[in-house]
Amino acid sequence: MIQYSITLNQPEKHYIDISVKIDTKGSEKLNIQLPAWRPGRYELANFAQNIRKWYAVDEKGTELSSYKIKKDCWVIETGGCIEVSIKYDYYSNLLDAGNTYFNENQLYVNPVNCLVYIQERINEPCEIQLTNLPENYTIAGSLSFDSGHKAVARDFHALADSPFIACTDFKFRKYIVGNYNFSISIVGNAHPDWEKMIPDFQAFCTQQIDLFGELPVKDYHFLYQMPDYKYYHGVEHLASNVVCIGPAESLNTDEFYADFMGISSHELFHSWNVKSIRPVEMYPYDYSKENYTPLNYVTEGVTSYYGDYILLRSAVYTWEVYFAKAARTVERHQHNFGKLYQTLSEASMDAWIDGYKTGAPDRKISFYQKGMIVAWMLDLNMRRDTNNSQSLDSVMRILYREFAKKDKGYSEADYLHIVSSIAGKDYRAFFEKYVWGLDDVAPALHEALNYIGCELNRRPSALHFEDWFGFRLLEVDTVNSNVITHIAPDSPAERSRLSIGDKIIAVNGISLDAVLNLNEVLREDKTGIADISFTRNRELLSAKLEKGPNRYYPVYQIFKKAEADDAQKGNYKLWANQEF
Repeated sequence: MIQYSITLNQPEKHYIDISVKIDTKGSEKLNIQLPAWRPGRYELANFAQNIRKWYAVDEKGTELSSYKIKKDCWVIETGGCIEVSIKYDYYSNLLDAGNTYFNENQLYVNPVNCLVYIQERINEPCEIQLTNLPENYTIAGSLSFDSGHKAVARDFHALADSPFIACTDFKFRKYIVGNYNFSISIVGNAHPDWEKMIPDFQAFCTQQIDLFGELPVKDYHFLYQMPDYKYYHGVEHLASNVVCIGPAESLNTDEFYADFMGISSHELFHSWNVKSIRPVEMYPYDYSKENYTPLNYVTEGVTSYYGDYILLRSAVYTWEVYFAKAARTVERHQHNFGKLYQTLSEASMDAWIDGYKTGAPDRKISFYQKGMIVAWMLDLNMRRDTNNSQSLDSVMRILYREFAKKDKGYSEADYLHIVSSIAGKDYRAFFEKYVWGLDDVAPALHEALNYIGCELNRRPSALHFEDWFGFRLLEVDTVNSNVITHIAPDSPAERSRLSIGDKIIAVNGISLDAVLNLNEVLREDKTGIADISFTRNRELLSAKLEKGPNRYYPVYQIFKKAEADDAQKGNYKLWANQEF
């Protein structure tokens, strides 16, 4: 058993003291690896930058020779000793859903970013001990700590997948769905309306368990960090999830609560999809390097679809809320002109290039967004092709039964084969267009929605510079307002001298300020021509833009058709689990 100890000292410095005790089993050298990424984040991290004061000693306290062979891997020469203890400090001052954080108010640990392991012994049991924990702290998470703050994990995979929070002021509730126990632990200045929240959680948990027939674990834990500022981030685990979402004071407002429920449902669905149902390339996880797979349109795209869709099926969302959120996803994808260059499967592979950063303009798409749209189209098309006898639900159940339950990963060929077999027709052409190809998803989604009596519409943007001239602005504050963030292909803006990062300071000779904005000036202009003055790298430049016949950056909306017939209404009821 590999033994880990986390000691709390000087929370104002945000360092936790970590000790790892390892039986050498006669090895002359030990290769000690710190994870280079964490599951749920498809990009390499640099957790090693948080480590200081690294050294190793034998059972007598004699320091051993240790050195790095790469940025996050050390070699320890044991000198024939029986036991090695590794000592290091880990800087813990980033509060989100996937890092480790320590201050005067809490200890929050994601073991996957701060605990080292030995690759060839990754399946050995692990023990973790918390030392110097304040007496009034309680611990929330999937690890079962005893009264001495000690817990045991089956292996490093289980330990890495078990974040926990220790503090004094949890907002906490338990509830039961069938044979499964759930808990909600919230850190922050939120004031949950438990009488509303618990039935809503029970509703979507019930729907997800019914879909698969069981929950992969007996006990499941929702962990929330709710800061006082705006934030939105969630990370899945098999028996828990962590969500960092704020501002806490907004929890009971309609829009924030809808987002709160959406991310909660999304992360729970991951307990099946990606924590259990896993691409073969990630079975098992290799924490030391990229785990390339073309299937993130399933792991994340399908989950993004079901996260909100389940809330509609369980009546937590009204159809108005669901369609409004879905339309925003469609709009974000349609306004991302990386769709002209990168396929959905390529987006999955290329996530490891620059992860979640903006990157080069129009280079990439989001497999969350397009993946959600393609999953929705796939579900509706399968329902149409089987007269509602089969759906994407059927695919997910087979993946869970035939792969997750049999401890093996699935391939892209497996996924396509299952879809085609269930639908009773070859879906390769669908994949060639929307997964491996660059076909526009909007017309196809519009057609798919017709099956359930709905439609995808679009209307012009209310912002003239978007609608007629084809560029978007960053409007964060008076300093950064009027900075160009996006330019539509073949638009007046692209054909002019404008570039992303330019700051517009005047139009048609009229200076812009916090009171007089660009849209107001353009709205009053009747000529269709805009003489733009802008700065770039402190240089004053100008460009002339002229309206053409095309429109840009439309607003997308999804509606129920007023003229929907009885068959479409029946299809809608079977899909949405509620009347049209």
